[in-house]
Amino acid sequence: MGLASSQARLLSITARLTSNEYESQQISNAKMRLATKSQEASEAYIAALNDTQYSFVSFNSSGESVNTPLTASLLYEYADGKNQYILTNSAGKVLLGNSDITKFKSAKNLDEFLSSYGIGKEFKTDTLKESYEAIYGKTENGSQADGLIKYAQYWNYAVENYNYSKEDWATAKTNAQVEYLSALSDYTTLANNKMDGLEVSNAELTAKQEIMEEKKEAFTKLVTYVSAKESKLIEDGNLNGNLNNIKLPDEAAGIDYSKLRKNYEEYENAVSKYQAELEKLEIPANEAYEYDDKSKAQWYTNLWYKLNGPSTDKSGLNNYTSFVAKNGIREHIDGLSDENKIPDNDGKIVNSTVWISNALSKGLVNIERASYTGDDMSLQDEKNPFKFTLNGISWAGQIYSSVSEIVEGDNDNAIAQAEAEYQRKNAEINAKDEKYQRKLSLLDSEHNAIQTEYESVKSAMNKNIDRSFKAFQG
Repeated sequence: MGLASSQARLLSITARLTSNEYESQQISNAKMRLATKSQEASEAYIAALNDTQYSFVSFNSSGESVNTPLTASLLYEYADGKNQYILTNSAGKVLLGNSDITKFKSAKNLDEFLSSYGIGKEFKTDTLKESYEAIYGKTENGSQADGLIKYAQYWNYAVENYNYSKEDWATAKTNAQVEYLSALSDYTTLANNKMDGLEVSNAELTAKQEIMEEKKEAFTKLVTYVSAKESKLIEDGNLNGNLNNIKLPDEAAGIDYSKLRKNYEEYENAVSKYQAELEKLEIPANEAYEYDDKSKAQWYTNLWYKLNGPSTDKSGLNNYTSFVAKNGIREHIDGLSDENKIPDNDGKIVNSTVWISNALSKGLVNIERASYTGDDMSLQDEKNPFKFTLNGISWAGQIYSSVSEIVEGDNDNAIAQAEAEYQRKNAEINAKDEKYQRKLSLLDSEHNAIQTEYESVKSAMNKNIDRSFKAFQG
């Protein structure tokens, strides 16, 4: 019974030793994992120390330089005295924020585009202002009233689409020319007879002159195909009193001929009044007004030029794409490739320092700078004194590293975050390591005690076995 009891005790101690050793091994493995985590935290911190970000250098009112973390929105943001830059993709299209896109798409011309940024006009005289507002509509309390120009657009559309063949025009023009030349000949003959002393009354001469002038006017209306179509359109509208045979754009549905013609004539009168005032002042059309913020106006005029081309009227060029468009570059930027994390608006990208740093350093976007020589705008269309060709504006590509306002430096924000995370992880790791170390110390003490007990029991059992063998031998 004593021997069996010792054997059971020895097995129990052996099991405890095995459990103790297994637990010690598990804790040692956990300490090794802590060491790996510590290494990872250290590497992340070192990476942050090596990380750089771009800043944009500007100057405050005191002339001191200020470094601001670079974002697309900062690059595009207007500031007086600031060089103007834009970003373009590989196709040369301007990467544009949603707000700017909305303003550009809504504007029919440069003035409307500038107005959307709060830029107003200051006319040289009230007559110029009144004529301009009659044509384009007056803005009150942020609301833009309809101007006469829309009726001019409707009228021009009707003329362009009026059904009058060139063959009919050529015939009518020839007949009108023959009638005019005949009337001119009759008038010239009568005038010469009077000069030669023949009896010709003033009434006869005046009658012939009136006929000649009437035929001349009729022929003049048919000199060009466009003027001929307009003349026939007026004749048709006056005869029918409606627009049954005249095509208009869908938005003009319901407008009758008399209203269309009346408003178009008012448009022409307003244009004539505007031009007459310019002649009176002896100034070109592009000096009729000044913008209330010249620097800001030039900034957004430069942008309009890049998006629309050199005309102050909408050209249809539309040289832009959204930051988040499918043909944009968002899917190529590290950290921004998950479409579930990119909202429909472009706020995440245009305000991201990471995005622009990656985009510039990896060559995924190009940067261009605007320049303006100060050349005067030239009048492009004599019939429209508000339409110009924008001269002296250009955009030139830049290597981003050569842009003096863009500087590379430590990413202080990333470093601060990495340092805080490194300290937090290290504190957590150290706390766990101390806990594991205390546990190992206890397990080691327990192991020594168990080992001593094991040796004692084993020694007692061996002595008991020796005594038993001696008794059997006796």
